[in-house]
Amino acid sequence: MTITAASDRTTERTEVLQGEQNVINTVLQFVYNTKSRIDACIDYSRPALAIELKQLKKAFLDAKSKGVRLRYITEITENNVGYCKELIKIVEELRHLEGIRGNFYVSETEYIAPATLHEKGRPASQITYSNVKEIVEHHKHYVFDMFWGRAMPAEQRIKEIEEGTAAIPYETKIALKYQYQIFKKIKKSIETDQTNKIRLMLQPIIRKQTKDTHRQSELINQLQSQIKQLQKQVSQIQKTISTNKR
Repeated sequence: MTITAASDRTTERTEVLQGEQNVINTVLQFVYNTKSRIDACIDYSRPALAIELKQLKKAFLDAKSKGVRLRYITEITENNVGYCKELIKIVEELRHLEGIRGNFYVSETEYIAPATLHEKGRPASQITYSNVKEIVEHHKHYVFDMFWGRAMPAEQRIKEIEEGTAAIPYETKIALKYQYQIFKKIKKSIETDQTNKIRLMLQPIIRKQTKDTHRQSELINQLQSQIKQLQKQVSQIQKTISTNKR
């Protein structure tokens, strides 16, 4: 894999990449580019991947050692509680939220979302990447923060499972399958923003054209006035000539 500097990836874009290796490379590049924080929302199957895929585990540990703050939300179950205990050692804070579906990671400048459907023990074969500011800010300050506020500390959930005091599982219907609607809303916002920017760019030109048109109109009126004056003078000269001939 070739790691590129973040400064080489400044052009805003949103794209979908195919293939397991492309997915892994995209996650590694994302972690490499991060300077201060990574917020992740992952389903119950992902803690195992974060621990078993050595490349990813090392990348996150390296990021943590550089001072990157890692916050994770997942659904902690009896089947993945062991992996979640290991994940606590890697991330700064882990929280539990019942019924989480879907996966995304967001940093200060980038957003990635591995596909939900994948074979057990293997990375997704498709991932969405975006560094569009509106998308990053939306997931960072709205989607993740909303989930984070509803989630409970992982330690509390693990204690409930181990002591058998966990409440009957409930479904919160927090499903990231609605990301299409989110993207659609953001896309509309971006388009509106771009339209406003174009309008602002064109305003000086329109004002200049309006001013030029007004000036041209004034010049035409002046010319017409001068022509009338000349016509009047010519008429008077013709009358004088006619009188003299008599």
